Amino acid sequence: MLFSKAVEFLKKERELILYGIFGVGSTVINIAVFHLCGRLGVALIPSNIIAWFFAFAFAFITNKAIVFQSRGWTNRAALREFASFLAVRLFTLVLDTVLLYLLVEWLLADRLLSKIVVNVIVILVNYIVSKFFIFK
Repeated sequence: MLFSKAVEFLKKERELILYGIFGVGSTVINIAVFHLCGRLGVALIPSNIIAWFFAFAFAFITNKAIVFQSRGWTNRAALREFASFLAVRLFTLVLDTVLLYLLVEWLLADRLLSKIVVNVIVILVNYIVSKFFIFK
């Protein structure tokens, strides 16, 4: 009985669970690259852009193929999804960068801790837009 309820829950919430797993993966990549750039002396905004690039590549592939199981694999559909995904992720990159800049440069918050906090907001925005607009 309990096993069947667990299987039913996993089937029902599969997408959300996978987004959680791969969203965490994308976030880990983002934060790790950002932190590595900081340790190498790269300035705040370039560090954020470099980290975004790596997280973007990982997120697009995993969201399209695994999380949302997009059926659009023709050139036109894939290009549309890529362009939409890129537009949203560029918007959240700007949001991420502005919030990070405000926290670190104006409020003098810790660079890494600020990146983690800002990523929580970005993950929520990215999930909502990906689920309802990009990979529908």
